[in-house]
Amino acid sequence: MNSTLNPAVSWVHRGERAVQHLLSGTAAIVMFLMMALTLVDVLGRYLFSAPVTGAFELTELMLAAVIFLGLPLITAENGHVAVDIMDSAFGPRAQVVQEWLIALVNILAFAIFSWMLWKHAFKVYRYEDTTAVLQIPYAWLGFLMAGTTSLATLTLCLQLLFKRTDKTSGGKQ
Repeated sequence: MNSTLNPAVSWVHRGERAVQHLLSGTAAIVMFLMMALTLVDVLGRYLFSAPVTGAFELTELMLAAVIFLGLPLITAENGHVAVDIMDSAFGPRAQVVQEWLIALVNILAFAIFSWMLWKHAFKVYRYEDTTAVLQIPYAWLGFLMAGTTSLATLTLCLQLLFKRTDKTSGGKQ
């Protein structure tokens, strides 16, 4: 389908690219900060006997952020692990049914996971949970995880709706 012929598809593609740049750029910055923090912590620990206070907590938070920032990106690229042992056992029609069933199961699983993360994020927010040493609130991370998982769910829905598969990424839908 040519995106220049359909304004709705063109709009979706532009939005998708903008979100991909935002997520990948943010993940890259967080990963760089995590690397820099680890470097400073190790140098401080071994050269000056003065590690960075709370470095472990910050690293944990940043690692979770990087993982969940990447979730919608991997989903958009069909980069999740897929096992295709049974694909050759089915005919073309059965493969279409199989692809639809797999897509629906994935959407359902991601939707449930998103819902659970949203519930947990609001609970953490209400309880005002924080890290032990630096007292950094956990709520922002919960909302980030819930939001990016919801975005991955939306991505799966759009892929099913627009029947998009990326054969070059190695993933299967």
